[in-house]
Amino acid sequence: MKLIFTSGRTIRQGEQLYYKDNPKYTEQTSLCYINPLDLVEIGVFDGDLVRIKSCEGETVFKVVETRDVQQGMVFIPCGPHANSILHSHTHGTGAPDYKWLDVDVVPAEGGDRILSAWEILESEGGLRYDNTYPGVLTKSPDGDCVVEDVTCPLCGCLCDDIKLTIKDNDIVGVDNGCALCSGKFLAKDRLKAPIMRTENGWKDISYDEAIEYTADILLKAKRPLLFGWSGTYGEAQCVGVSIAEAIGGVIDNCSSICHGPSIMAIQEAGHPGCTLGQIKNRADLIVYWGSNPIESHPRHMSRYSMYPDGFFLKDAFRDRKLIVVDIRETDVAKNADEFVKIKPGGDYAVFSALRAIVRGRSDVVPETVSGVKKTQLIRVAEMCMNAKFGVFFTGIGLTESPGKYKNVRNGIELVDELSRHTKFTLTPMRGHWNVYGTNQTFTYMGGYPYAMDFSRGTAFYNPGETSTVDLLLRGEVDACIIIGSDPGAHLPRKCNEALSKIPCVVIDPFPSMSTATANVQIPVAICGIDAEGTAYRLDSIPLWVKKVLEPTQPNDEEILTRIYDIIAEKKGIVKSEDKIKAQSAEWEARK
Repeated sequence: MKLIFTSGRTIRQGEQLYYKDNPKYTEQTSLCYINPLDLVEIGVFDGDLVRIKSCEGETVFKVVETRDVQQGMVFIPCGPHANSILHSHTHGTGAPDYKWLDVDVVPAEGGDRILSAWEILESEGGLRYDNTYPGVLTKSPDGDCVVEDVTCPLCGCLCDDIKLTIKDNDIVGVDNGCALCSGKFLAKDRLKAPIMRTENGWKDISYDEAIEYTADILLKAKRPLLFGWSGTYGEAQCVGVSIAEAIGGVIDNCSSICHGPSIMAIQEAGHPGCTLGQIKNRADLIVYWGSNPIESHPRHMSRYSMYPDGFFLKDAFRDRKLIVVDIRETDVAKNADEFVKIKPGGDYAVFSALRAIVRGRSDVVPETVSGVKKTQLIRVAEMCMNAKFGVFFTGIGLTESPGKYKNVRNGIELVDELSRHTKFTLTPMRGHWNVYGTNQTFTYMGGYPYAMDFSRGTAFYNPGETSTVDLLLRGEVDACIIIGSDPGAHLPRKCNEALSKIPCVVIDPFPSMSTATANVQIPVAICGIDAEGTAYRLDSIPLWVKKVLEPTQPNDEEILTRIYDIIAEKKGIVKSEDKIKAQSAEWEARK
Protein backbone atom coordinates (compact mmCIF):
# COMPACT_ATOMS: atom_id res chain seq x y z
CA MET A 1 0.00 0.00 0.00
CA LYS A 2 1.29 3.46 -0.88
CA LEU A 3 1.52 5.86 2.09
CA ILE A 4 3.19 9.19 2.86
CA PHE A 5 6.10 8.84 5.26
CA THR A 6 6.67 11.47 7.97
CA SER A 7 9.10 11.39 10.88
CA GLY A 8 9.49 13.27 14.15
CA ARG A 9 10.52 13.04 17.76
CA THR A 10 8.88 10.94 20.44
CA ILE A 11 9.59 11.20 24.14
CA ARG A 12 10.71 7.54 24.33
CA GLN A 13 13.09 7.98 21.42
CA GLY A 14 14.42 11.16 23.05
CA GLU A 15 15.14 9.38 26.33
CA GLN A 16 17.58 7.13 24.46
CA LEU A 17 19.58 9.90 22.73
CA TYR A 18 22.64 9.13 24.86
CA TYR A 19 22.10 5.35 24.84
CA LYS A 20 22.07 4.72 21.10
CA ASP A 21 24.14 1.56 21.44
CA ASN A 22 21.34 0.19 23.65
CA PRO A 23 18.63 -2.14 22.25
CA LYS A 24 15.99 0.24 23.69
CA TYR A 25 17.03 2.87 21.14
CA THR A 26 16.49 0.41 18.29
CA GLU A 27 13.17 -0.59 19.84
CA GLN A 28 11.92 3.02 19.66
CA THR A 29 13.33 4.05 16.26
CA SER A 30 12.06 0.90 14.50
CA LEU A 31 8.38 1.58 15.26
CA CYS A 32 5.91 2.80 12.64
CA TYR A 33 2.54 4.34 13.55
CA ILE A 34 -0.30 3.61 11.11
CA ASN A 35 -4.05 4.29 11.06
CA PRO A 36 -6.14 1.13 11.75
CA LEU A 37 -8.07 1.50 8.47
CA ASP A 38 -4.80 1.42 6.55
CA LEU A 39 -3.71 -1.65 8.53
CA VAL A 40 -6.83 -3.47 7.31
CA GLU A 41 -5.89 -2.73 3.71
CA ILE A 42 -2.25 -3.74 4.25
CA GLY A 43 -3.40 -6.92 5.98
CA VAL A 44 -1.47 -6.63 9.25
CA PHE A 45 -2.26 -6.04 12.93
CA ASP A 46 -0.79 -4.05 15.80
CA GLY A 47 2.61 -5.52 16.71
CA ASP A 48 3.19 -7.16 13.31
CA LEU A 49 6.25 -6.48 11.17
CA VAL A 50 6.04 -4.58 7.89
CA ARG A 51 8.56 -3.79 5.20
CA ILE A 52 8.64 -0.13 4.15
CA LYS A 53 10.16 0.62 0.75
CA SER A 54 11.17 3.94 -0.80
CA CYS A 55 13.20 5.10 -3.76
CA GLU A 56 16.33 4.80 -1.57
CA GLY A 57 15.88 1.40 0.06
CA GLU A 58 13.75 -0.69 2.40
CA THR A 59 13.72 -1.57 6.10
CA VAL A 60 11.58 -3.64 8.46
CA PHE A 61 9.49 -1.88 11.13
CA LYS A 62 7.12 -2.91 13.92
CA VAL A 63 3.53 -1.67 13.58
CA VAL A 64 1.83 0.49 16.21
CA GLU A 65 -1.88 0.99 15.57
CA THR A 66 -3.10 4.53 16.26
CA ARG A 67 -5.95 6.79 15.21
CA ASP A 68 -3.77 9.85 15.82
CA VAL A 69 -2.22 9.36 12.36
CA GLN A 70 -4.32 10.25 9.33
CA GLN A 71 -5.25 7.66 6.73
CA GLY A 72 -2.65 7.53 4.00
CA MET A 73 0.25 8.32 6.36
CA VAL A 74 2.89 6.43 8.31
CA PHE A 75 4.74 8.13 11.17
CA ILE A 76 8.22 6.91 12.17
CA PRO A 77 10.34 8.29 15.06
CA CYS A 78 13.59 10.05 14.12
CA GLY A 79 16.57 7.76 13.85
CA PRO A 80 18.66 5.54 11.60
CA HIS A 81 15.72 3.32 10.62
CA ALA A 82 13.68 6.21 9.22
CA ASN A 83 16.69 7.79 7.55
CA SER A 84 17.77 4.55 5.89
CA ILE A 85 14.80 4.94 3.51
CA LEU A 86 15.04 8.74 3.17
CA HIS A 87 16.29 10.33 -0.06
CA SER A 88 18.86 13.12 -0.02
CA HIS A 89 17.18 15.69 -2.27
CA THR A 90 16.78 19.06 -0.54
CA HIS A 91 15.11 21.09 -3.33
CA GLY A 92 17.75 23.79 -3.01
CA THR A 93 17.19 24.37 0.73
CA GLY A 94 19.66 22.01 2.42
CA ALA A 95 16.87 20.21 4.32
CA PRO A 96 15.69 16.74 3.16
CA ASP A 97 12.02 15.74 3.09
CA TYR A 98 11.85 14.26 6.59
CA LYS A 99 8.11 15.02 6.60
CA TRP A 100 7.17 13.97 3.09
CA LEU A 101 8.17 10.86 1.18
CA ASP A 102 6.15 8.37 -0.87
CA VAL A 103 6.65 4.82 0.42
CA ASP A 104 5.21 1.33 -0.10
CA VAL A 105 4.18 -0.58 3.02
CA VAL A 106 3.79 -4.35 2.70
CA PRO A 107 3.60 -7.23 5.21
CA ALA A 108 7.00 -8.58 6.23
CA GLU A 109 8.06 -11.95 4.89
CA GLY A 110 8.86 -15.00 6.97
CA GLY A 111 12.59 -14.41 7.39
CA ASP A 112 12.37 -10.65 7.96
CA ARG A 113 13.55 -9.14 11.23
CA ILE A 114 14.20 -5.68 12.62
CA LEU A 115 17.81 -4.59 12.21
CA SER A 116 19.56 -2.92 15.14
CA ALA A 117 20.73 0.68 14.80
CA TRP A 118 24.32 -0.59 14.51
CA GLU A 119 23.32 -3.00 11.73
CA ILE A 120 21.69 -0.14 9.81
CA LEU A 121 24.95 1.83 9.97
CA GLU A 122 26.99 -1.26 9.05
CA SER A 123 24.83 -1.67 5.94
CA GLU A 124 25.83 1.91 5.05
CA GLY A 125 29.54 1.14 5.38
CA GLY A 126 30.07 1.79 9.10
CA LEU A 127 31.68 -0.21 11.90
CA ARG A 128 30.06 -0.62 15.32
CA TYR A 129 31.81 0.21 18.58
CA ASP A 130 30.60 -1.31 21.84
CA ASN A 131 33.49 -1.05 24.30
CA THR A 132 32.43 1.90 26.46
CA TYR A 133 33.80 2.79 29.89
CA PRO A 134 31.23 2.18 32.66
CA GLY A 135 33.21 4.05 35.33
CA VAL A 136 33.17 7.69 36.44
CA LEU A 137 35.23 10.22 34.45
CA THR A 138 34.46 13.29 36.57
CA LYS A 139 35.43 14.69 39.98
CA SER A 140 33.38 16.69 42.48
CA PRO A 141 35.41 19.49 44.12
CA ASP A 142 32.75 19.82 46.85
CA GLY A 143 32.26 16.12 47.53
CA ASP A 144 28.69 14.85 47.87
CA CYS A 145 26.37 17.83 47.40
CA VAL A 146 23.30 19.31 45.70
CA VAL A 147 23.83 21.91 42.95
CA GLU A 148 20.94 24.24 42.14
CA ASP A 149 20.10 26.55 39.22
CA VAL A 150 21.83 24.34 36.67
CA THR A 151 21.13 24.99 32.97
CA CYS A 152 20.05 21.92 31.00
CA PRO A 153 22.04 21.42 27.76
CA LEU A 154 19.49 19.28 25.92
CA CYS A 155 16.89 21.26 23.95
CA GLY A 156 16.41 24.88 22.92
CA CYS A 157 14.47 25.71 26.10
CA LEU A 158 17.72 25.76 28.14
CA CYS A 159 15.77 25.39 31.40
CA ASP A 160 17.95 26.97 34.11
CA ASP A 161 16.22 25.71 37.26
CA ILE A 162 17.61 22.16 37.34
CA LYS A 163 18.76 20.69 40.65
CA LEU A 164 21.42 17.96 40.57
CA THR A 165 22.40 15.54 43.32
CA ILE A 166 26.10 14.59 43.25
CA LYS A 167 27.49 11.55 45.02
CA ASP A 168 30.79 9.70 44.60
CA ASN A 169 31.96 12.17 41.92
CA ASP A 170 28.92 11.50 39.74
CA ILE A 171 25.41 12.85 39.13
CA VAL A 172 22.91 10.47 40.72
CA GLY A 173 19.72 12.56 40.85
CA VAL A 174 17.93 15.18 38.71
CA ASP A 175 15.09 17.37 40.00
CA ASN A 176 12.88 19.71 37.92
CA GLY A 177 14.17 18.18 34.69
CA CYS A 178 12.09 16.46 32.03
CA ALA A 179 12.69 12.90 30.82
CA LEU A 180 15.11 14.13 28.13
CA CYS A 181 17.06 16.22 30.65
CA SER A 182 17.40 13.31 33.08
CA GLY A 183 18.54 11.03 30.27
CA LYS A 184 21.49 13.31 29.51
CA PHE A 185 22.60 14.16 33.05
CA LEU A 186 22.43 10.52 34.16
CA ALA A 187 24.01 9.06 31.02
CA LYS A 188 26.94 6.69 31.56
CA ASP A 189 29.19 4.66 29.26
CA ARG A 190 31.36 7.47 27.91
CA LEU A 191 34.53 6.93 25.94
CA LYS A 192 37.60 6.89 28.17
CA ALA A 193 40.22 7.61 25.50
CA PRO A 194 40.40 8.45 21.78
CA ILE A 195 39.85 5.49 19.46
CA MET A 196 41.01 4.76 15.92
CA ARG A 197 39.49 2.43 13.35
CA THR A 198 41.85 -0.19 11.94
CA GLU A 199 41.54 -3.21 9.67
CA ASN A 200 41.12 -5.35 12.81
CA GLY A 201 38.53 -3.13 14.51
CA TRP A 202 39.04 -0.32 17.00
CA LYS A 203 42.12 0.53 19.07
CA ASP A 204 42.85 3.14 21.75
CA ILE A 205 45.21 5.99 20.86
CA SER A 206 46.49 9.09 22.68
CA TYR A 207 44.99 12.58 22.47
CA ASP A 208 48.18 13.77 20.77
CA GLU A 209 47.84 11.12 18.05
CA ALA A 210 44.14 11.90 17.54
CA ILE A 211 44.74 15.65 17.27
CA GLU A 212 47.68 15.19 14.87
CA TYR A 213 45.56 12.86 12.71
CA THR A 214 42.69 15.36 12.61
CA ALA A 215 44.91 18.29 11.65
CA ASP A 216 46.64 16.16 9.01
CA ILE A 217 43.45 15.09 7.20
CA LEU A 218 42.19 18.69 7.22
CA LEU A 219 45.44 20.00 5.75
CA LYS A 220 45.46 17.34 3.01
CA ALA A 221 41.77 17.69 2.10
CA LYS A 222 40.64 19.69 -0.93
CA ARG A 223 37.01 19.97 0.22
CA PRO A 224 36.88 19.50 4.02
CA LEU A 225 33.58 19.75 5.90
CA LEU A 226 33.14 20.67 9.57
CA PHE A 227 29.60 19.70 10.58
CA GLY A 228 27.47 19.74 13.72
CA TRP A 229 28.25 22.37 16.37
CA SER A 230 24.72 22.57 17.80
CA GLY A 231 25.71 20.41 20.77
CA THR A 232 28.72 22.46 21.81
CA TYR A 233 29.17 25.93 23.25
CA GLY A 234 29.83 29.26 21.56
CA GLU A 235 33.49 29.58 22.45
CA ALA A 236 34.26 26.25 20.73
CA GLN A 237 32.15 27.23 17.72
CA CYS A 238 34.27 30.36 17.22
CA VAL A 239 37.43 28.22 17.05
CA GLY A 240 35.67 25.96 14.54
CA VAL A 241 34.96 28.89 12.21
CA SER A 242 38.63 29.91 12.46
CA ILE A 243 39.69 26.38 11.44
CA ALA A 244 37.30 26.39 8.46
CA GLU A 245 38.65 29.76 7.33
CA ALA A 246 42.27 28.62 7.72
CA ILE A 247 41.82 25.50 5.58
CA GLY A 248 39.35 26.95 3.07
CA GLY A 249 36.69 24.45 4.08
CA VAL A 250 32.94 24.36 4.58
CA ILE A 251 31.46 24.73 8.06
CA ASP A 252 27.81 23.86 8.58
CA ASN A 253 25.55 23.23 11.54
CA CYS A 254 22.36 21.31 12.25
CA SER A 255 20.22 24.23 11.07
CA SER A 256 20.73 23.07 7.50
CA ILE A 257 18.68 19.91 8.14
CA CYS A 258 16.07 21.38 10.50
CA HIS A 259 15.29 25.12 10.75
CA GLY A 260 17.52 26.30 7.91
CA PRO A 261 14.38 27.02 5.85
CA SER A 262 13.08 29.12 8.77
CA ILE A 263 16.27 31.20 8.58
CA MET A 264 15.84 31.57 4.81
CA ALA A 265 12.28 32.81 5.38
CA ILE A 266 13.48 35.28 8.03
CA GLN A 267 16.15 36.55 5.63
CA GLU A 268 13.39 37.25 3.10
CA ALA A 269 10.60 38.57 5.32
CA GLY A 270 12.12 39.49 8.70
CA HIS A 271 11.69 37.98 12.15
CA PRO A 272 8.72 39.28 14.18
CA GLY A 273 9.96 37.54 17.33
CA CYS A 274 10.23 38.24 21.04
CA THR A 275 11.67 36.66 24.17
CA LEU A 276 10.03 33.75 25.95
CA GLY A 277 9.68 36.02 28.96
CA GLN A 278 7.43 38.36 26.97
CA ILE A 279 5.31 35.39 25.92
CA LYS A 280 5.02 34.09 29.47
CA ASN A 281 3.96 37.49 30.81
CA ARG A 282 1.72 38.71 27.98
CA ALA A 283 0.50 36.06 25.53
CA ASP A 284 -3.16 35.01 25.84
CA LEU A 285 -3.16 32.97 22.61
CA ILE A 286 -0.60 30.25 21.83
CA VAL A 287 -0.42 28.60 18.40
CA TYR A 288 1.78 25.54 17.83
CA TRP A 289 2.08 24.96 14.08
CA GLY A 290 3.88 21.83 12.90
CA SER A 291 5.34 21.41 16.38
CA ASN A 292 4.82 18.87 19.16
CA PRO A 293 6.53 20.33 22.25
CA ILE A 294 5.38 17.59 24.64
CA GLU A 295 7.73 15.24 22.76
CA SER A 296 10.46 17.65 21.60
CA HIS A 297 10.56 20.38 24.29
CA PRO A 298 8.74 18.76 27.24
CA ARG A 299 8.86 21.77 29.61
CA HIS A 300 8.13 24.44 27.01
CA MET A 301 4.43 24.65 27.79
CA SER A 302 4.88 24.59 31.57
CA ARG A 303 7.70 27.17 31.69
CA TYR A 304 7.08 29.58 28.85
CA SER A 305 3.72 29.33 27.10
CA MET A 306 0.51 27.72 28.33
CA TYR A 307 0.64 27.10 32.06
CA PRO A 308 2.84 29.63 33.93
CA ASP A 309 1.15 32.73 35.33
CA GLY A 310 2.57 35.98 33.99
CA PHE A 311 2.75 39.61 35.03
CA PHE A 312 -0.40 40.41 33.02
CA LEU A 313 -1.97 36.94 33.33
CA LYS A 314 -2.69 36.01 36.92
CA ASP A 315 -4.77 32.94 36.02
CA ALA A 316 -2.95 31.92 32.86
CA PHE A 317 -4.28 28.38 32.60
CA ARG A 318 -7.83 29.72 32.20
CA ASP A 319 -6.99 33.00 30.47
CA ARG A 320 -4.94 31.49 27.66
CA LYS A 321 -6.24 29.75 24.55
CA LEU A 322 -4.33 27.08 22.63
CA ILE A 323 -4.52 26.39 18.89
CA VAL A 324 -2.64 23.47 17.35
CA VAL A 325 -2.16 22.99 13.60
CA ASP A 326 -0.75 19.61 12.60
CA ILE A 327 -1.17 16.66 10.26
CA ARG A 328 -1.71 14.24 13.15
CA GLU A 329 -3.44 14.45 16.51
CA THR A 330 -0.50 14.76 18.87
CA ASP A 331 -0.73 14.92 22.66
CA VAL A 332 -0.56 18.71 22.40
CA ALA A 333 -3.45 18.70 19.91
CA LYS A 334 -5.59 16.69 22.33
CA ASN A 335 -5.27 19.54 24.86
CA ALA A 336 -6.01 22.33 22.38
CA ASP A 337 -9.00 24.66 22.38
CA GLU A 338 -8.89 24.41 18.59
CA PHE A 339 -7.18 21.62 16.68
CA VAL A 340 -6.74 22.25 12.96
CA LYS A 341 -5.98 18.96 11.24
CA ILE A 342 -4.57 19.63 7.80
CA LYS A 343 -3.57 17.35 4.96
CA PRO A 344 0.18 16.72 4.56
CA GLY A 345 1.76 19.52 2.56
CA GLY A 346 -1.19 21.86 3.07
CA ASP A 347 0.44 24.45 5.35
CA TYR A 348 1.04 27.11 2.72
CA ALA A 349 -2.56 27.02 1.52
CA VAL A 350 -3.94 27.27 5.07
CA PHE A 351 -1.67 30.24 5.85
CA SER A 352 -2.89 31.93 2.66
CA ALA A 353 -6.54 31.29 3.53
CA LEU A 354 -6.07 32.77 7.01
CA ARG A 355 -4.36 35.83 5.53
CA ALA A 356 -7.31 36.37 3.20
CA ILE A 357 -9.80 36.09 6.08
CA VAL A 358 -7.80 38.49 8.27
CA ARG A 359 -7.78 41.01 5.40
CA GLY A 360 -11.56 40.73 5.15
CA ARG A 361 -11.60 38.64 1.98
CA SER A 362 -13.19 35.45 3.26
CA ASP A 363 -15.31 35.46 0.11
CA VAL A 364 -12.34 34.19 -1.94
CA VAL A 365 -11.67 31.26 0.39
CA PRO A 366 -13.13 27.92 -0.80
CA GLU A 367 -15.30 25.77 1.46
CA THR A 368 -12.38 23.44 2.21
CA VAL A 369 -8.65 24.23 2.25
CA SER A 370 -6.21 21.32 2.65
CA GLY A 371 -8.86 19.33 4.50
CA VAL A 372 -9.88 22.23 6.79
CA LYS A 373 -13.40 23.62 6.59
CA LYS A 374 -13.85 27.32 5.91
CA THR A 375 -15.94 27.73 9.08
CA GLN A 376 -13.04 26.51 11.22
CA LEU A 377 -10.58 28.79 9.41
CA ILE A 378 -12.83 31.78 10.12
CA ARG A 379 -13.07 30.72 13.76
CA VAL A 380 -9.28 30.47 14.05
CA ALA A 381 -8.76 33.84 12.36
CA GLU A 382 -11.21 35.49 14.75
CA MET A 383 -9.47 33.92 17.76
CA CYS A 384 -6.19 35.38 16.52
CA MET A 385 -7.59 38.86 15.85
CA ASN A 386 -9.38 38.97 19.21
CA ALA A 387 -6.26 38.03 21.19
CA LYS A 388 -4.42 40.73 23.12
CA PHE A 389 -1.05 39.12 22.42
CA GLY A 390 -0.57 36.02 20.29
CA VAL A 391 2.40 33.90 19.28
CA PHE A 392 3.09 31.28 16.60
CA PHE A 393 5.56 28.58 17.58
CA THR A 394 6.59 26.95 14.30
CA GLY A 395 8.20 23.52 14.10
CA ILE A 396 10.00 21.48 11.48
CA GLY A 397 6.61 20.27 10.29
CA LEU A 398 6.79 23.45 8.18
CA THR A 399 10.45 23.37 7.14
CA GLU A 400 10.71 19.71 6.07
CA SER A 401 7.47 19.36 4.12
CA PRO A 402 6.50 20.74 0.68
CA GLY A 403 6.88 24.49 0.59
CA LYS A 404 9.91 24.48 2.94
CA TYR A 405 10.93 28.07 3.69
CA LYS A 406 7.95 29.47 1.77
CA ASN A 407 5.68 27.96 4.44
CA VAL A 408 7.47 29.91 7.16
CA ARG A 409 7.53 33.07 5.05
CA ASN A 410 3.76 32.83 4.61
CA GLY A 411 3.46 32.42 8.38
CA ILE A 412 5.54 35.56 8.93
CA GLU A 413 3.32 37.44 6.50
CA LEU A 414 0.25 36.21 8.41
CA VAL A 415 1.82 37.67 11.56
CA ASP A 416 2.23 40.94 9.65
CA GLU A 417 -1.48 40.92 8.78
CA LEU A 418 -2.51 40.08 12.36
CA SER A 419 -0.28 42.82 13.76
CA ARG A 420 -2.56 45.36 12.04
CA HIS A 421 -5.26 44.23 14.50
CA THR A 422 -3.33 43.16 17.61
CA LYS A 423 0.13 42.13 18.82
CA PHE A 424 1.48 38.92 17.28
CA THR A 425 4.90 37.25 17.08
CA LEU A 426 6.50 34.13 15.60
CA THR A 427 9.26 31.97 17.10
CA PRO A 428 10.76 28.82 15.52
CA MET A 429 11.02 25.87 17.93
CA ARG A 430 14.76 25.31 17.75
CA GLY A 431 15.74 21.78 18.73
CA HIS A 432 19.34 21.33 19.89
CA TRP A 433 20.34 23.25 23.00
CA ASN A 434 22.75 25.56 21.17
CA VAL A 435 21.62 25.39 17.56
CA TYR A 436 20.59 29.04 17.78
CA GLY A 437 24.05 29.74 19.17
CA THR A 438 25.67 28.32 16.05
CA ASN A 439 23.70 30.76 13.92
CA GLN A 440 24.78 33.62 16.17
CA THR A 441 28.48 32.72 16.30
CA PHE A 442 28.72 31.78 12.61
CA THR A 443 27.12 35.08 11.62
CA TYR A 444 29.35 37.02 14.01
CA MET A 445 32.52 35.28 12.77
CA GLY A 446 31.79 34.82 9.07
CA GLY A 447 28.65 36.71 8.12
CA TYR A 448 26.26 33.80 7.53
CA PRO A 449 24.23 31.58 9.90
CA TYR A 450 25.11 28.16 8.43
CA ALA A 451 26.47 26.40 5.31
CA MET A 452 29.51 28.73 5.07
CA ASP A 453 32.05 27.92 2.36
CA PHE A 454 35.53 29.47 2.72
CA SER A 455 37.02 27.85 -0.41
CA ARG A 456 36.99 31.21 -2.21
CA GLY A 457 39.10 32.81 0.53
CA THR A 458 36.06 34.60 1.91
CA ALA A 459 32.75 33.33 3.23
CA PHE A 460 30.19 32.19 0.64
CA TYR A 461 26.67 31.01 1.51
CA ASN A 462 24.16 29.23 -0.67
CA PRO A 463 21.90 26.55 0.93
CA GLY A 464 21.35 23.73 -1.51
CA GLU A 465 24.93 24.10 -2.74
CA THR A 466 27.09 24.63 0.36
CA SER A 467 24.89 22.69 2.81
CA THR A 468 25.96 19.33 4.23
CA VAL A 469 23.43 16.96 2.66
CA ASP A 470 23.99 18.41 -0.81
CA LEU A 471 27.79 18.32 -0.52
CA LEU A 472 27.76 14.68 0.60
CA LEU A 473 25.22 13.68 -2.04
CA ARG A 474 27.40 15.13 -4.78
CA GLY A 475 30.49 13.38 -3.37
CA GLU A 476 32.47 16.61 -2.99
CA VAL A 477 33.60 16.15 0.63
CA ASP A 478 36.96 14.39 1.06
CA ALA A 479 37.37 14.84 4.86
CA CYS A 480 34.89 15.55 7.63
CA ILE A 481 34.94 16.63 11.27
CA ILE A 482 31.74 15.95 13.24
CA ILE A 483 31.21 17.71 16.57
CA GLY A 484 28.12 18.36 18.67
CA SER A 485 25.84 16.30 16.45
CA ASP A 486 25.08 12.76 15.32
CA PRO A 487 24.61 12.71 11.54
CA GLY A 488 24.92 8.92 11.59
CA ALA A 489 21.49 8.82 13.23
CA HIS A 490 19.92 11.73 11.38
CA LEU A 491 21.27 12.06 7.83
CA PRO A 492 19.89 10.14 4.83
CA ARG A 493 21.44 6.82 3.81
CA LYS A 494 23.53 8.18 0.92
CA CYS A 495 25.10 10.80 3.19
CA ASN A 496 26.24 8.16 5.69
CA GLU A 497 27.54 6.02 2.84
CA ALA A 498 29.59 9.01 1.68
CA LEU A 499 30.93 9.64 5.20
CA SER A 500 32.00 5.99 5.48
CA LYS A 501 34.24 6.36 2.41
CA ILE A 502 36.27 9.40 3.53
CA PRO A 503 38.53 10.27 6.50
CA CYS A 504 36.16 11.27 9.28
CA VAL A 505 36.77 12.39 12.88
CA VAL A 506 34.04 12.54 15.53
CA ILE A 507 34.47 14.72 18.62
CA ASP A 508 31.92 13.43 21.13
CA PRO A 509 31.86 12.15 24.74
CA PHE A 510 29.71 9.12 23.88
CA PRO A 511 29.71 6.42 21.22
CA SER A 512 27.01 7.42 18.75
CA MET A 513 25.76 6.27 15.38
CA SER A 514 28.37 8.61 13.85
CA THR A 515 31.08 6.55 15.56
CA ALA A 516 30.35 3.87 12.97
CA THR A 517 31.39 6.20 10.13
CA ALA A 518 34.48 7.58 11.92
CA ASN A 519 38.15 6.81 11.49
CA VAL A 520 38.91 8.48 14.83
CA GLN A 521 36.74 9.56 17.74
CA ILE A 522 37.97 12.01 20.37
CA PRO A 523 36.09 11.98 23.72
CA VAL A 524 35.64 15.33 25.46
CA ALA A 525 34.09 16.87 28.56
CA ILE A 526 30.34 17.59 28.40
CA CYS A 527 29.18 21.20 28.50
CA GLY A 528 26.82 21.59 31.46
CA ILE A 529 28.41 18.69 33.35
CA ASP A 530 32.22 18.94 33.33
CA ALA A 531 32.67 21.82 30.88
CA GLU A 532 31.07 25.25 30.57
CA GLY A 533 30.38 27.92 27.99
CA THR A 534 27.82 30.18 26.31
CA ALA A 535 24.58 28.93 24.74
CA TYR A 536 21.65 30.70 23.10
CA ARG A 537 18.08 29.81 24.00
CA LEU A 538 15.56 29.31 21.17
CA ASP A 539 14.52 32.98 21.51
CA SER A 540 18.16 34.15 21.02
CA ILE A 541 18.83 34.89 24.71
CA PRO A 542 22.44 33.97 25.68
CA LEU A 543 22.87 31.94 28.86
CA TRP A 544 25.98 30.71 30.66
CA VAL A 545 25.95 26.92 30.95
CA LYS A 546 28.03 26.17 34.04
CA LYS A 547 29.86 22.99 34.93
CA VAL A 548 29.01 21.08 38.11
CA LEU A 549 31.93 18.63 38.10
CA GLU A 550 35.63 18.83 37.31
CA PRO A 551 36.74 17.03 34.13
CA THR A 552 39.43 14.45 33.56
CA GLN A 553 39.22 14.98 29.79
CA PRO A 554 39.82 18.10 27.65
CA ASN A 555 36.83 20.12 26.46
CA ASP A 556 35.79 20.92 22.87
CA GLU A 557 37.51 24.30 22.84
CA GLU A 558 40.83 22.85 24.02
CA ILE A 559 40.80 20.10 21.36
CA LEU A 560 39.84 22.50 18.57
CA THR A 561 42.41 25.09 19.64
CA ARG A 562 45.20 22.50 19.48
CA ILE A 563 44.01 21.44 16.01
CA TYR A 564 43.91 25.08 14.89
CA ASP A 565 47.41 25.77 16.22
CA ILE A 566 48.89 22.84 14.26
CA ILE A 567 47.17 24.07 11.09
CA ALA A 568 48.25 27.67 11.77
CA GLU A 569 51.89 26.65 12.26
CA LYS A 570 52.01 24.64 9.03
CA LYS A 571 50.24 27.35 7.04
CA GLY A 572 52.19 30.20 8.60
CA ILE A 573 49.16 32.05 9.97
CA VAL A 574 48.46 33.54 13.39
CA LYS A 575 48.14 31.01 16.22
CA SER A 576 45.17 31.11 18.57
CA GLU A 577 47.13 32.58 21.50
CA ASP A 578 48.62 35.35 19.34
CA LYS A 579 45.20 35.96 17.79
CA ILE A 580 43.63 36.46 21.23
CA LYS A 581 46.43 38.86 22.25
CA ALA A 582 45.94 40.88 19.05
CA GLN A 583 42.18 41.08 19.62
CA SER A 584 42.69 42.15 23.24
CA ALA A 585 45.10 44.88 22.14
CA GLU A 586 42.58 46.07 19.54
CA TRP A 587 39.79 46.23 22.14
CA GLU A 588 42.03 48.17 24.53
CA ALA A 589 42.93 50.61 21.74
CA ARG A 590 39.24 51.19 21.00
CA LYS A 591 38.63 52.16 24.63
